[in-house]
Amino acid sequence: MNLKRILLGAVLSAGMIFSSVGCSQSGGNGNLSEITLADGDQIAVIEIKDYGTMKAKLFPDIAPVGVKNFVELANQGYYNGLKIHRVVKDNVIQGGSLYGDGTGGNAAYTGEESIADATTFPIETSEKARNFYGALGYVADKYGQNSVQFYIVNNKQPQDLTKTDASKVQSKADELASEAEAATWEASSDKAKQNSYQQSYYKNNASMLSGKDNTAALKYARVGGVYQYDGGYTVFGQVYEGLDVLDKISEVKVQSNAQGEKSMPVQDIIISSVTIETFKVSTAEAESDTSSSAPATTAPTENASTADTASDSLAGTTSGTAEQTAPTAEQSKQPTAEAGTSNATAESISTIDTKEIA
Repeated sequence: MNLKRILLGAVLSAGMIFSSVGCSQSGGNGNLSEITLADGDQIAVIEIKDYGTMKAKLFPDIAPVGVKNFVELANQGYYNGLKIHRVVKDNVIQGGSLYGDGTGGNAAYTGEESIADATTFPIETSEKARNFYGALGYVADKYGQNSVQFYIVNNKQPQDLTKTDASKVQSKADELASEAEAATWEASSDKAKQNSYQQSYYKNNASMLSGKDNTAALKYARVGGVYQYDGGYTVFGQVYEGLDVLDKISEVKVQSNAQGEKSMPVQDIIISSVTIETFKVSTAEAESDTSSSAPATTAPTENASTADTASDSLAGTTSGTAEQTAPTAEQSKQPTAEAGTSNATAESISTIDTKEIA
């Protein structure tokens, strides 16, 4: 069976899906199991104008640099007023670029060991943090670097991981390794950095597909997601509340962007704010008691504002640094994943040069 465009070595209801526990695990269990909240857990509150609010538990134990960067950006108010500039049904919604077209923006934190004046940081992957429906992750550039843009997986279609041959994914990593060994390029060259990221992406993805623990496979079959992205992108959180907001955004009308991909919302989708809260069991219980005794109310919704058109490209750095480019028109025309899986392609989030795996 053909596997088309595997990402390189890259259900839940709309209500509140979590339970409270006594001591913080700081995201240590990721999103493989049911999301639980404990005292001290960090919560990202993402408010989308005219759509509602999503809440995501962050995973600092799994993606320490990514979480700290996101928290600092949120505390600075960076995301307030920016756009969700890309919506691909059964794949992801994507936003957070400075200029609203997939370009611009520097990371606020790049790690204790990063070089001076760094504006990006490497991906952080874990078998415990997967691209299930509702996963919160960073957009990566072609070198496997993160900065400001985030995505949320919106695919609810059940996924069958048994249809993917992990050995064929691993063989691609091996081909890239052989290519690197025979190459004459400098280790610091763009080609070398791209090859290194591609190798790790295929290798990571193959490892996750072939793992003995079938917990992830069972969850993908139950809640959906984009398993092809595992191992190639930083998943640093999981939306557990406001999934109806994600679903509403995923249904908006879209038009072709500058790269020819039909993913640009016809009407602007604005991020009103991103704030960070620290979870407290006592507070949550009090809110739960209040909400259960109060009469139900329905807030009026407003029409989304008229759009200033935005092109679809990935998060880029500011002038003077290498830009993280968008999927090209040619990439958007490439075949989608095989029947029964998400229609995501490797280029759906980044610009990695993939080839079909027979």
